[in-house]
Order: sequence, then C-alpha cells, then structure tokens
Amino acid sequence: MVRRHSRYSLVLILFLLTSCASLSTQVKHYDNIDKSFSSRNYKKAITEIEKARKEGKYEKKDRVLYYFDMGTALHNAGEYKESNKYLTQAEQAIEENFTKSISKIATSMILNDNILDYPGEDYEDIFINILMALNYIHLDNLEDAMVEVKRIDIKLSKLQDKYQNMAKEFGKTKKKTKFKPGRCDLRNSSLGSYLSMLLYKTYGKMDEARIDKKRVLAATHRRIENLLNMVLNPTKKGKTALYPICFIGKSPVKKPLELTLHLIPDLDIGRITVPGEKNPSLFFHYEGEEDLHFKFAVPTIKDRTSRIAGVRVLVDGKLTSKMQPIEDFGKVARTTFEVKKPIIYLRAGLRTFLKTIAGEKTKDKIEKKTSDKKLLGAILKFAVDVTKDYTEQADLRCWRTMTTKAYVGMIELSPGTYDITFEYTDSRGRIIDSEIKPGVKIKKSGLNLIEGVSYQ
Repeated sequence: MVRRHSRYSLVLILFLLTSCASLSTQVKHYDNIDKSFSSRNYKKAITEIEKARKEGKYEKKDRVLYYFDMGTALHNAGEYKESNKYLTQAEQAIEENFTKSISKIATSMILNDNILDYPGEDYEDIFINILMALNYIHLDNLEDAMVEVKRIDIKLSKLQDKYQNMAKEFGKTKKKTKFKPGRCDLRNSSLGSYLSMLLYKTYGKMDEARIDKKRVLAATHRRIENLLNMVLNPTKKGKTALYPICFIGKSPVKKPLELTLHLIPDLDIGRITVPGEKNPSLFFHYEGEEDLHFKFAVPTIKDRTSRIAGVRVLVDGKLTSKMQPIEDFGKVARTTFEVKKPIIYLRAGLRTFLKTIAGEKTKDKIEKKTSDKKLLGAILKFAVDVTKDYTEQADLRCWRTMTTKAYVGMIELSPGTYDITFEYTDSRGRIIDSEIKPGVKIKKSGLNLIEGVSYQ
C-alpha cells in the first residue's frame, strides 16, 4: 500500500514539473526580442524569434504567437511579401483554433485555457489585416490592400454572433447555466477606415472616400477633421501627397485579475464577483449544501505605458508638420474583449468550482486510505492542492510585438527624393526617439505612404 501511494505522489509531482510550461503563459523569451524591437534591429529580432521557436518557447499550441511576431518583425524590416506569408498563416490558424477551442471545452474545463491552441484576440485579428493592407500598399498592390481593409469590417460585423454561438455551445455542457456574451458597439477601425479613404482617393472614388471620412470621425476625435479635409482636397499644382503613418509604444498585454466565487446553497446559486464592474456579478446554478468561497484568476487587458505623446515629421531636416493620433489599440483591445469576457469569466469560475470539489473528494479518499500514515497522507493532500493551483492559471497569451497607438499625417511635396525624419516627443515636446528614412522617393501618381515605428 505504501509503495502504491508513493507511486501516486510521484505521478502528481512529475505532473507538476512537466506541465507548468504548458499550463502557464511563457514570456521570458521576449526579453531579447523586445530589446531588438526597441533598438530597431529587426534582423536580430527575427533571429531571436527563430531561436526561441527552436528552443520550444513557441509550442505548437502557441504557433499563432510565432506567426504574429515573425510577421511584425518582417514588416518592420521591410520584408513585406514574407511578412504577409506569416500573417496569412496567423489569420488561418486563428480561425481554426477558435473552432477547436469550442470542441475542446471538456479538456479546458479540467485544466485551463493555456492548454488550448491559442485562438488570438479579436483586436489582434483586426491588426493582422491592417499590417497586411500596409504590406500590399508598400508592394503597390492596392487592390489586395483594399481587400484586407474590408475584411476588418466583416470581422467586426460578425463579432457579436461569433460569441453568441460560443455561448450556446458552452451552455450545452452546463444545462442550468446561462452563458451570455457582452456587448460591443465597435463597428469599424478608425485606422482601417483611414486606409480605405486613402485607397478610394487614389482610385478617384471621392464619394466612397467621403463616406470613410465620416466613419473615421465617428470613431475618433474631431481634431483630426482638418487633416481629413486636407487629404480629400486636391493637392497644390505641381505637388503630390505623402502620407506618413507612425506606430508607437508597446501593445496592451493581459494581466491576471483575481475574482471571488461564492457558493450560496440557500439560493442554489454560485456567484462570481468581478471587481470594478457596473454589473459585478455572474451566476450559475449550484445544488450543493456548503456555503463556500474561492479565489481564482482570469485575464484582463492592461495598457503598457509609453513616454511618447506626439510625433512630428521633418523633410530634409526641416519641420513640416505634427501628426495626429488616429487609433488606440489598447482601447480597441478592451472594447472587443468585453464581448467574450462574461463567457470566459463564468467558465473559469465553473472550472474552479469543479476542480475544487473534485480535489476535496480526492483528499477525503486519501484521508481514509492513509489514516495510519499521517505524513504520507499530508504529502498527498498537499500535492492535490498544489496541482489545483498550478492548473488554474489565467491564459495571458497575447501579441506582445504589436504597437499600442497609430498617428497619421499628410505632407505635400514635389515629386523627387527626400530624407524623412520622425521625431517622437514627450508631453513637453522633448525628443525621446527619432527615426531617419533616407532616400524616400515621392512618385507623381499612386499612393505615397511611409511608415515609422517606435517601441519607446
């Protein structure tokens, strides 16, 4: 009997040792990757990402993250065709993994969402199309760029139905629990609509461009209206327009948020309390007799601060204009996350409840079978508690090489070649980062667009 219990405890310990990486989010490998992005050494970033993949830092279930990071590094390095290959794979894997995540409900109810193939967040899925549209613009393929922009609207229009269907599938596993998605009034990306406006103007379709202008204004601040008017007005004689776009800061990330689960037998309900919410409680049916409290962790979206408060553009060393902020991806991330948040929080609460009840039953059996072996019984019961704590960890996976905000502008220049400099300034106008783009060719026709990026 002692030998059998020893084997049992050994199995539990081995489980803890071997499953930690799969059951929690790994981010340590981003230290060197982040440094390479911040220093604009994108070739080194690509090498670091490949090295991390070979070392197993991107598991098969995390391949979407690998595609994200490679697609971003290649885009920033000017390898636009290669970037689109990885971003296309990311988009395809997101769709496949979302379908798989619903079919694997039973497994993730036992362990946690970290074991599932990462299906991406909706704001990440949208940013894929923005990057791909920009890649196509740089490749002078405006037709495919427009296709990518339109895909953003399609994805946002289907967002509510997507999670309504997920809620129905989850409801099948718990007949007395009602899963319900949150609401999202985001109908378009302001940067996506801005790119669409530029493309329509280039095609000479001004009516469509004006519609996109209204969509941008509906999604952002009114200060940008003067810039949009400049974009739509004819350029001065002998001049052509250059459209700079700058991405700044580091993307929003996921952080663990502690929730409380209270089982109330008198009311036959389990109540999950979410701090800081207008409607702070989620409920499910509970048929037990004990009044219990549990704590568990779920993901929440948090911004990473940036020192950059403004961007200005210099042409051949002379200041020409200040750029306008157009999109806050942190806000987009939080807004789109609201739709699925009630579903994943309720599901995590149910999972914690089921694992805790199962753990208590296991400890009761251990108590009976090791009543004459107090030390062994204590070890085994401790292993059960630790196993539950390890398996109930929030899924914090996200696209960490994204940026957090986008700025846009317009400069009228004669066709020719120029040195373009982006100066990234703080709230006092002090330069904290700068980026030089030498030998930029401004064509007489077509869409002249240039990008800058700072991860400061």
